[in-house]
Amino acid sequence: MALSNQIMGQSSDLYSLLTERYVDRPVAMYKGQFQMKTGYHFSLIRKMFDPDGEKIDLTENGLVAAKHLLPFNVKYGVLDFIQLNAGSEFASMGVRTQTVVTPGLGGSLSQSELIRYNGFDDLYLGIDLSAPFKIRRINWLITGGIHLPVFNHEPEKPSHSYTILDEETGDANLKYIYNNKFGSGIPVGRVGSTIKLRLSLISLTGGFHYLGGLKEGESIQWNFRLVENKFEYEEELYQYHPGNQIEYYGECAIQAFNWFTIIGSFNGYQKKGGWSNITGKKVSYYDESLNQLAIGYEILASPMLRVEQYTLFPLSGKNVIGQWIFVTGISFNFISSGYNSLMN
Repeated sequence: MALSNQIMGQSSDLYSLLTERYVDRPVAMYKGQFQMKTGYHFSLIRKMFDPDGEKIDLTENGLVAAKHLLPFNVKYGVLDFIQLNAGSEFASMGVRTQTVVTPGLGGSLSQSELIRYNGFDDLYLGIDLSAPFKIRRINWLITGGIHLPVFNHEPEKPSHSYTILDEETGDANLKYIYNNKFGSGIPVGRVGSTIKLRLSLISLTGGFHYLGGLKEGESIQWNFRLVENKFEYEEELYQYHPGNQIEYYGECAIQAFNWFTIIGSFNGYQKKGGWSNITGKKVSYYDESLNQLAIGYEILASPMLRVEQYTLFPLSGKNVIGQWIFVTGISFNFISSGYNSLMN
């Protein structure tokens, strides 16, 4: 079917770029291309990896958790070799423990704990540079950027409560509710590289990134005590450093149809070197690691709209929660014909 010279405000050449197959696309944007990406991630948390890498079933200890995440990311191709990148995410998570009932002479006491996490993560600002030479089958990208702590990372005052259920028997309910935030609280630098090999029906992509805290941070913890059935709180300042982290990623994409791509990937991270003096002494954090497998697909719904869905499964790790993550993502893409022509 012949295409008109102008489709949805784009020239026929730009239309071809927007409808390019997944396996043929470069890692970065074309010059003048704007992409806005968002979606919804739902995480089911029922497993944890201990220091030896053994899986722990959290449901056996009464721990149940779910996480909701809304990512926001924008990219813009200044030139074919230069891309600007910015993004953050809003997340909400609650970890609830099993209610424990302790009988006593003065009545029974039921205790439960809820650890809430809510808010925005750090704001990422970055620049991506493509290799200044064109090889049809290979695309190479170098990334540099910084995660800025523009949102509040300090925990809010807990919402603990003590309730007398029965005055005669003395039965009571004690709830510990912690209100935490996301974010590192300090600037974190990021450098890395991504390379993509493009074949006729398959593409292979791999990359890694290094993240490191640029200074020590400060935060607060809430000390509390129960006095005459009411909680009293006091802030205490402490110092910390999140450590250094290496992230890695590999992907294989199969172009089933021009508009439909099957995607399988492997990703993970290793984190070391963090510490805090929250206990009054400088204590190192445990090293962390996590490896995940993902399977999903992307649909080219229109020249401007792409939809993706995939599921991530935790494979192995140490000192970290293993999440089953269900992802739905959408991206809006547009290429400015005026800017693209001006920069040619």
